[in-house]
Amino acid sequence: MSADENLLSKIQEVRTVEDVEQVNLGLSKGWVILKITESSTVWEDGSKSSLVTYHMGKPKALPV
Repeated sequence: MSADENLLSKIQEVRTVEDVEQVNLGLSKGWVILKITESSTVWEDGSKSSLVTYHMGKPKALPV
């Protein structure tokens, strides 16, 4: 089993977030970043806009 498969087996919930403040809040509550994606659009005037999406996972609680 690869390290990625092992990590995903310990995740109980996955969400996608675009707001950095929400990412920081999730990290403070124990969520982990699984993947970061960026999509870019180039406009007719040559300007560019980007959207960053964070794929976050909430780890399963460990048995006590």
